[in-house]
Amino acid sequence: MSFEQAGILLLLVGMLVVFALDRLRMEVVALSGLGLAALAGLLPAPAIFSGLSSPAFVTVVELLLIAQVLGRSGLFSGLAGRISAAGWSTRSTSAILCAVTAVISVFMNNIAALALMIPVVFSVCRATALDPRRVLMPVGFAALLGGLCSLSGTPANLIVSQQLGERTGRAFAFFDFAYAGVPVMLAGVIVTVFWAGRALRDGGAGMPGHPGQMRRRVVTEAVIPPGSAFVGTAVAALPVRVHALIRNDRHVLRRPQAQLEVGDILLLEAESTRVSDWIAEGMLARLPFSAPLTGRPERVEAVIMPESTLVGSRLRSLESFHSRGIRILAVAAQTPRIEGRFDDLQLSIGDILYLEGDRDAIDEAVEETELLSLWPTPQRPEDGGTSRLPLGIFAAGVVACILGAAPPLAFGGVVLVLAAAGSLNLRRGLAELDWPILIMLAAMIPLGQAVETTGAAAVLADGLMHALPGEHPLVMIGAVLLLAVVVTPFVNNASTAIVLAPIAMNIAGAAALPPEPFLIAVALGASIDFLTPVGHHNNTIVMGIAGYRFADFLRIGWPATLAACATAILAIPFFWM
Repeated sequence: MSFEQAGILLLLVGMLVVFALDRLRMEVVALSGLGLAALAGLLPAPAIFSGLSSPAFVTVVELLLIAQVLGRSGLFSGLAGRISAAGWSTRSTSAILCAVTAVISVFMNNIAALALMIPVVFSVCRATALDPRRVLMPVGFAALLGGLCSLSGTPANLIVSQQLGERTGRAFAFFDFAYAGVPVMLAGVIVTVFWAGRALRDGGAGMPGHPGQMRRRVVTEAVIPPGSAFVGTAVAALPVRVHALIRNDRHVLRRPQAQLEVGDILLLEAESTRVSDWIAEGMLARLPFSAPLTGRPERVEAVIMPESTLVGSRLRSLESFHSRGIRILAVAAQTPRIEGRFDDLQLSIGDILYLEGDRDAIDEAVEETELLSLWPTPQRPEDGGTSRLPLGIFAAGVVACILGAAPPLAFGGVVLVLAAAGSLNLRRGLAELDWPILIMLAAMIPLGQAVETTGAAAVLADGLMHALPGEHPLVMIGAVLLLAVVVTPFVNNASTAIVLAPIAMNIAGAAALPPEPFLIAVALGASIDFLTPVGHHNNTIVMGIAGYRFADFLRIGWPATLAACATAILAIPFFWM
């Protein structure tokens, strides 16, 4: 193994470990890895920024812009009412919601599809008295499964298609992924709906369909007021988790028998409804807010989406809210690391912010920071009202892809027509893109190419060939698929596809087999991610919204994972060998 081969492999392994630890922002890790590769001579200078001109990167940007327009078009405004009025059973309602989500995700990025469906899910649950916890996880899985079926469904499909085109001169067609993707999607959705209906029967998330009263565990800061029943109570005796006790502006060591005094400030973690009850009963009180509340204060819950500008920010730095007199009452945080004061809390994807202030000011701040309002529903109508024009323009782009047009050209034409028709404001659209993901993708693409150009992919492929128990095509395809399934819970699916696609093609070449089935296996395996809440942003988002535990994903996800993997291993050779 040469220096270049060993260097790129060690670099990628180190990056995957840092990705999995989730201590640094993903774009920082990717850019750092790209810089180290350039300094070590693993990448030629012209290739450093080649990711920005990659067809996969350009197409992802175009699809995200199109998804913004479709989301604001109002096409799904009446969907919740029609589903609610049908009078279906709980399982049938869940199945319909999952089916609609999967179909939307075929043509749209799976995160955008989930964001569109979350308000629909809550509206249906509220009208049918259905517990959202029984629906949100299956809907999140359905968004991942629908993305398996087309070139636009997930970046992993675009990446393997680009690598196939670079190797053979012929990329995948728009619906080539559907041959194996549709059976996998159907198997995964069916198993998820039936299994989740049984396993999540006793979720008990609060008022059904009402996100404003779901019992989530939140982190908040409160003071012990005069006359509180907690005065004189030992910290260890409190029925909540206390992260910090501040007395006279100093942190007090929490001895088991330390007793609370009037004026003590607690950084605590408890169910949101319990905290509200204690404040109403005078046992706790909110800390004074530095800015006066204007207008009639209302409360809003909003979830941090992957494209939000708040990802990685601390509460003290949220000027979009502070400048408008908006108070952050509590945070349903995904991170287990709670240190310092409440204002020191660092936000991550899927966190729920409990906001209080003037409703118009909150709506402006939520829009500015790219949050998704959960409850109450947004006051103002979506831009442009209900229009079928964007859908028709997008459909024309899909048809162009089916007829053989290159995706960057076809969807680039869609973006230009939408902008010319006034449906897309390019300046606003580009500002609202999920730039951390895009920067990470642009940085990882050259590193994936280096795996191929240095010969590291061939070395790894040879090692895997010798490690496999047999040389039957089904065994090799299954091994590639399972390798992608094992890696993707710890690394985003785009990075998984970038790293594994060259290895898969080299395995195919060594076995004298076509590369298409192996690349399909990589793309499918990179999106079969149901076992952890951290492997895909969809899982992280629904965990924050519904208050699922880590173990819930293992409990609900393993049947879907087995069904999807088994179907994929059978479908790929059937359609592609």
